[in-house]
Amino acid sequence: MKRLNQKIAMMILPLGFVVLALGCTSAVPTDTPGVDQMGQYILKQEGPEVDVVLGYKFARGTVGDDWLILEMAITSPAKTSAKVDREDVWVKAPDGAKILLATQELFGKDYAQMRNVIAAADIARDPLEYFPPSRRPCLVQFFVAPGAGVAYDQVSVNDRRGCQGRLFFKVPGGIDPGRWTFGIDLEESTVRIPFEL
Repeated sequence: MKRLNQKIAMMILPLGFVVLALGCTSAVPTDTPGVDQMGQYILKQEGPEVDVVLGYKFARGTVGDDWLILEMAITSPAKTSAKVDREDVWVKAPDGAKILLATQELFGKDYAQMRNVIAAADIARDPLEYFPPSRRPCLVQFFVAPGAGVAYDQVSVNDRRGCQGRLFFKVPGGIDPGRWTFGIDLEESTVRIPFEL
């Protein structure tokens, strides 16, 4: 009987460690309520309409450039859905200036001189897979290379889709170092994710 209890204990102990590990998260709270640090240059905000993961690794090395490039993943919490329009997405510069997401037309006009920068951003990007694996992948396709397809002015998300895409902001006078804020204004809530460049 004693051997049987030892065997049961030896089987239950590893199971307990697995349960404990699954219950832990690598997210670190930031000084902004509701925003967690998921990686060195990855922030996540969960809200009533959308959950957003923001990657800004490449942007940290582009101070002084005209184009701010961010990575975003977005989904909706359980039993919700949301639509995000291009004009709902913006950043606030350290001087307080609000810069809207660029238009596809402006992006296309500057694309030729940005091609090498975009290729470098492809290499430097961090993975943003912080949503449940049951979410079907989709694209946030606000921007496409000229002649490479169709750009959309809206992305629709729900609790079954996890969309990712790159965001481009044309910054008048170039990117300044300091505290920036990424924002999305939705019908019933807002996303506000501060980050440092």
